[in-house]
Amino acid sequence: MRIFKDNYEMIKEIDRELLVQGITVPIKHYQNKKLSGDDKNTKELIGVSFCISKPLQKRYEMLEFIFKEDAKKIEKYCIQEHEDRISRVPSNPGNSYKIRQDMWQKFMVDNESKFDYTYSERMFWQLDNILKTIREDKHTRQAHMQIFNAEVDLKKTGGDTRIPCSVDYSFLIRNNRLHTIYHMRSNDYYGHFPIDIWLAAELGKWMTDELKEDYPELKSGMLTYFANSLHAYQWDLKQHVVF
Repeated sequence: MRIFKDNYEMIKEIDRELLVQGITVPIKHYQNKKLSGDDKNTKELIGVSFCISKPLQKRYEMLEFIFKEDAKKIEKYCIQEHEDRISRVPSNPGNSYKIRQDMWQKFMVDNESKFDYTYSERMFWQLDNILKTIREDKHTRQAHMQIFNAEVDLKKTGGDTRIPCSVDYSFLIRNNRLHTIYHMRSNDYYGHFPIDIWLAAELGKWMTDELKEDYPELKSGMLTYFANSLHAYQWDLKQHVVF
């Protein structure tokens, strides 16, 4: 597995790899919206995996690499989305979408009042259980948080409703460092990928801080990432490269 020193080193290499080695794949839906014509085309890498040894370093540079002049806005969005997720309140639509309404408003359902799901709805009841599990056993392998719920989400396949792109997060303490392992079934490179990396690193930092009273020597560790499909949509590719 590739190991990158920081987020900026990672994003530059993944960008090169997607554009050079990605294959063209036509798809029918974008979130819960149907696509037609050339908009169906994506460039995709499958089975992407890597580690970032210092996932809290150069996160802004990673956002700036993709979002350019909007990086400050996206960083603000990330901070609020993290707060929504750790609030332990199953909010929908939450607060972060207000910062990025240009992206999220079109995905609202139920008379444009909420989303098909939010991460705070999937995470709120799991956070304290994970912390309790780690407090009871420092080296547990059971500190696992499921985002994709097969019992619910497999009934919604077909593209008419949104289902989580994230599958799960796991947390392992080894040598007094808390490592985060993050698995995604699907990841939109230009729309969400750097945000997902930012949020996974921040969740690991939050877990570390919450556990400091129990384990004073604990520090943040690596972020390990897996994605079944990492892809870019044609409308984004045209802004960055000749497609």
